[in-house]
Amino acid sequence: MERHCGWMVCLRQGGSVQGNTDITEVERVEGASFVDVEDVLEGRVFHVTRRESWAEIAAAGEIRPNVGGTLFSTFGFSSNSYFRNRGCVSVFDYRIAPNEEIRMFRARCSPFQPAEPGGLGIAVLLLKDTVYQKLIPWSRSKEDGVSSEMVVPYVESGHPGPISIVEIERIIFFRLTENSSSLAAALRRSRKRI
Repeated sequence: MERHCGWMVCLRQGGSVQGNTDITEVERVEGASFVDVEDVLEGRVFHVTRRESWAEIAAAGEIRPNVGGTLFSTFGFSSNSYFRNRGCVSVFDYRIAPNEEIRMFRARCSPFQPAEPGGLGIAVLLLKDTVYQKLIPWSRSKEDGVSSEMVVPYVESGHPGPISIVEIERIIFFRLTENSSSLAAALRRSRKRI
């Protein structure tokens, strides 16, 4: 177990799931750069869940699709989700090098959105490339002609059915801590007073 702590980052590496899964913990002060973590995600496919949901995934031995809407949803529940309606696990698909348009869609649906200060953070589950051939691209929704269902262009893909945890290559537990002098912290404090 190795531990490195700095002013803006505190990171722990080590541990494993199913033998060979690398586990990293990253803690950032809100407003700090995520570029180093974003660099790890570039070119990869990954699933994001709240950290507290990881124990349920590990116990089940798989990431399950939220078919009936019975599972906690990290990015909001929508009965209108293209991949959920097809029994798929939604994943972030960062295999395509981003141009300006792709960066815009990534910014609208950032994997870090659920990592709010004060919470336990998120688990970013980086998948092995063996799952890539099974993925359904976002563009399939256009081919199917179902523009009424939600999908995130250039960002989201779907994995039909559950994903076994043996297909997880690396886990990044990511948590934000509050920067009490930030504008975001001031806005949260003002909302609590209302």
